[in-house]
Order: sequence, then structure tokens, then C-alpha cells
Amino acid sequence: MAQSTINISQISDEDLLDICRFAEVIACECPGYLARILRQVRSFQRYTEGCIEQFPEDQETHRWLVEQATQVEKLLFQTVVELMHRENLLDESGNVLLNKLSERAREIALKQLGSL
Repeated sequence: MAQSTINISQISDEDLLDICRFAEVIACECPGYLARILRQVRSFQRYTEGCIEQFPEDQETHRWLVEQATQVEKLLFQTVVELMHRENLLDESGNVLLNKLSERAREIALKQLGSL
């Protein structure tokens, strides 16, 4: 089982997977969805950085792609942080409350089932 909190300022790809796992319910999956997108952007950044050495003739283009991906990563990260803040899923130390995220997702799912 994953840890019950994640420090938002030091969020790793594994932490993003934990957010996805705790948010997975047949309900609003926005936190998990954003976490998956952020992981993909980070993966693209790493891939493109590898292209700089692998394809030296295209260094300028790949450096530009890394810069663009970095901007997207920053925007997505800020969006994840703001969403967690708006949903009261961060504690006073900036830790994501994974158990609260999981409880929230279950509550939404139960409400949806109750309205069927």
C-alpha cells in the first residue's frame, strides 16, 4: 500500500501513480487524469532529452521541444496543486492526503450509484 501523504512540492512519477490509484473510481477522475497527463509529459521530456544526443543534427529542434515540454509540465503541475488545494486534499505542510482523495472518490461514486 502506498504512503498516506505525498509532499506536493517534491512529487515524483511514482507519487503521480499513487494519486491515480487513490482517485480511480467510477466517478470524477480529474485528479488521476491530470496525474496521468503530467506523467506522460515528463516521459516525453526525458525522451526528447535523449534525442538531443542521439540526433545531433536536430539538437536545436529537440532543445526547443524540451523547453516547450517543460512549460507544459509546469502548467500541469500548477494545475494539479491548485486542484488539490481547491478540493481540500492538501494538508498545511503541502502533503496530498491520499486517504482523503480515496474517500472523496468513493463518496462521489456512491452518490452516483444512489441517483441511478
